[in-house]
Amino acid sequence: MQINTITLPEGMALERSSSPHSSLKEYEKPFFDAKTVFYDVFVDKQAGCLLAVGPPALNLESYLQRLVLRINGTATRFQLHEYGEYKLSILKASVPEGDEYDVAFAFPDFTQTLKLTALELPKHKRVLAAISKNNDIEWVAYWVDFYKSRYGIEDIYIYDNGSDNVVELEQALAGKAHVIRWNFPFGPPRKTVNMFAQVGALNHCLHRFVKHGVLFNFDIDELLIADRAAIDARLQKKGVVYFNSFLVPYQDPGKAQFTHADFLYRSPKVKETARKFVCRADAVDVISYHNTWSWWRVPFLNKLRRNKAEKLLLEDGYFLHFMGISNKQEPGLQRFKEESLESLVYDDAHVMTPQPAH
Repeated sequence: MQINTITLPEGMALERSSSPHSSLKEYEKPFFDAKTVFYDVFVDKQAGCLLAVGPPALNLESYLQRLVLRINGTATRFQLHEYGEYKLSILKASVPEGDEYDVAFAFPDFTQTLKLTALELPKHKRVLAAISKNNDIEWVAYWVDFYKSRYGIEDIYIYDNGSDNVVELEQALAGKAHVIRWNFPFGPPRKTVNMFAQVGALNHCLHRFVKHGVLFNFDIDELLIADRAAIDARLQKKGVVYFNSFLVPYQDPGKAQFTHADFLYRSPKVKETARKFVCRADAVDVISYHNTWSWWRVPFLNKLRRNKAEKLLLEDGYFLHFMGISNKQEPGLQRFKEESLESLVYDDAHVMTPQPAH
């Protein structure tokens, strides 16, 4: 699936600086996205609108505001919404009625041109999205099948962040899920305020693929255990549903190829941080991996307000976070440390094929 990216030219001295809340050490700079202006630019045919979704402009904001946006040769007004605190920026502009557009982003020091076809964006879909890198194809396939069978997911978008097996992944998931090559710097480890790619992917999905629909936000190593009817009823009433989690520690599966179904013991302790959510697209305006925000529009006050997870929890639901579904060691997270089964709780709610009685 094609995306239309705008970047600062190589060799140009100007580049994005790190968030003012967290400076970067020299060895962290290669992981930081200093050059991407917009991840993707597309035209929503029904809305008559051009949208561009990008990382936060930060120090580039004043430069980007000097943009001359030309659509079919005509200078066009635009709105650039900078959500620096939320690691995101969005540009919007009205477009004339049509099917094909010549678009020029003319900045003070360079111009980038695009030929865009107006898109009939998917509507009223149940969508699952996640960013992924170097996950085993068996894991991704199980995750895809699980959410399709349990929650009636219609479209799945995997934002691949530079996997070595991306070609094989695309082939294995053909007809079952969409793989978007999202080859942008993910961000320096443990410097969350300078990690933009995942937030960008989720908001891109929200705006391009979930119009008037429902978005499930769960990573490849996360499986949701909840009643579908209860989720839908809460979404209808509240617009957003949050879930606590249980960790599923690594246990040696005894074989080279395995999936989530090979891990059947979880921690007995519920984790009330790093919650995940399902949301109606019409109920939120900005999202991240653990939070959602909506515009609070009252007289003399117009600001984004966080939807409080503690008030939107589905108490009877949870998601399982599998430590063994990963090929990477993460600082501060001992993914492959085995725990005694005596300290864990048996839970096979995520297994899609019948298991012998335990």
